Amino acid sequence: MKDLLLRLRKTDDEARPPHAYFGALGGIALLILALVFIVGGYELGVGTPRRLGTGAFPVITGFILAVLSLVVIAADFRDTSDAERPDWISFAAIGAALAVFALTVGRIGLVPGAFLTVITASVPDPSLPILGKIILGAIVSLACWALFIGVIGLPFAAFGGL
Repeated sequence: MKDLLLRLRKTDDEARPPHAYFGALGGIALLILALVFIVGGYELGVGTPRRLGTGAFPVITGFILAVLSLVVIAADFRDTSDAERPDWISFAAIGAALAVFALTVGRIGLVPGAFLTVITASVPDPSLPILGKIILGAIVSLACWALFIGVIGLPFAAFGGL
């Protein structure tokens, strides 16, 4: 698996590098993803400033991601130099991780959903061994439980059924 990821990431040195504005495609994709977060979070219910609803975190994250993606788009359109090729494998892994989170948290709970999300997002990283990915997933999922359920009190189930 590690060799496959390294081979997929190698670029042809003779190919003409893309212009920096090619990176704006990634910014546009992130902007679309931000809009999905905002709409999805709004449908879940944002709540009030005193008692945040389930959709508050996706909406806040979506707005932050939208602002950052607009900055990326503006910077890439202003830059006319050559740039590195986008890492589409990592981008796909992050998109898959977001889908895993959205599909699993309601069914199996926050802790296993966050664990699977971290594992999915870290798949393209050949420098982190599988044991490191498992440890990282465990730490992040426990931190999510402590923060979102323990401290903030969001109405997530730590563990759920299938």
